[in-house]
Amino acid sequence: MVWIIALLCLGLVGLSGYYRGPICAGFTLLGLFFGLLLARPLSPLAQRLLPILGLHHPVWQLFVPWVIAFLVVLIIFKIVGNVLHQKTALYYKYQRDEALLIRWERLYQRLGFCVGLLNGVVYFFLLMLPVYVAGYFTTEAGGAEVTGGARLLTHLRAELHDSKLDRVLAPHDPIPPEIYQAADIIDLVLHNPLLESRLAHYPPLLALSEQPQIKDITSDVQLQQMIQTQAKVSDFLAYPKIQAIVTNATVVKQISGMIEGDLTDLQEFLNTGKSPKYDNEKILGVWTIDVRGTLAEERRRNPNMAPRQVALTRATLVPLITGLSLTAMIDNQVILKKQHPNSAEFTVVGQGTWKNTGDSYQVTLPNNKPDTVEVTPGSNGVLEFPREGHVLIFNKELIFNKEM
Repeated sequence: MVWIIALLCLGLVGLSGYYRGPICAGFTLLGLFFGLLLARPLSPLAQRLLPILGLHHPVWQLFVPWVIAFLVVLIIFKIVGNVLHQKTALYYKYQRDEALLIRWERLYQRLGFCVGLLNGVVYFFLLMLPVYVAGYFTTEAGGAEVTGGARLLTHLRAELHDSKLDRVLAPHDPIPPEIYQAADIIDLVLHNPLLESRLAHYPPLLALSEQPQIKDITSDVQLQQMIQTQAKVSDFLAYPKIQAIVTNATVVKQISGMIEGDLTDLQEFLNTGKSPKYDNEKILGVWTIDVRGTLAEERRRNPNMAPRQVALTRATLVPLITGLSLTAMIDNQVILKKQHPNSAEFTVVGQGTWKNTGDSYQVTLPNNKPDTVEVTPGSNGVLEFPREGHVLIFNKELIFNKEM
């Protein structure tokens, strides 16, 4: 299929050069090369046209400015070539004798065909470049299982790889490497359902999980079933709630800002459970209450408690602390939540800030009694948190061993 397209490009564009002549074809060739050369430098200027064209989503900013800049340069060269072609044709038609005109036309057509063949080569690679880019994503979206245009792109991408033509196209790929890395991460999570929970605990994404749209997705039963059955990426993208987020430019920018372009750290976290960038901040993450540990700490701090006092403390303290969780985020925010009995719903019971003081952390929660406390997360994933005269014991969710 790839070689058929190549022959069609050479034949059709060569034929166009034959009829239009070497001047038009030559300026088109110059326009193609200068367009490719200037597409990147001129793309910031072309990017200003996107709001006028109604293209507000960040995805359009990846390649549309390049395309606009390239087309503008190419059109300018085509206009200049057409003007010179018209002047040359008029000169030989009206100011030279007929014998010279015939010889000139014969030479003009042959030269035009040769230059047209060069244009056909360039057009072929320009046509294959979007196939090279889009085929990468359609391959991850389902490979041979996809249908229609996506299946054709997947097949062409495979043929480009088999014929080694992808090596020629790769240096001219306008898509940032981070986009491909993000696609690999999405594919990794969708084909490994157990990583969904690990992704939700990545420190920069903790704040995102508090948004209503994300909460709605995580509680969607049908979507969770799709993840468990490892549905195709195309099915996920077609799901209405996912569509609402993917097409929302504000949410996409927010997610990109949270990750801060460090996809390598996210990928390392998904693969090993360790984040080289955030592991030094021991407080970051989700901490859940350890009811038994809290009661044991209460007895350790008060060894002389009578059995009746122990029972009274248990009866009053357990209902208050059951379901508590503490979330510390990278923006120095802390949220204390309590889960409703027999429900997945949470109620925020406190919201404050944390501050690294060197050997420990200073956590400030209004109405905490006291409002500001010193906490030291242990290496064993245990956090002692003073609250209302008690020391609450929290365990960090998803503690990963080095072997992982």
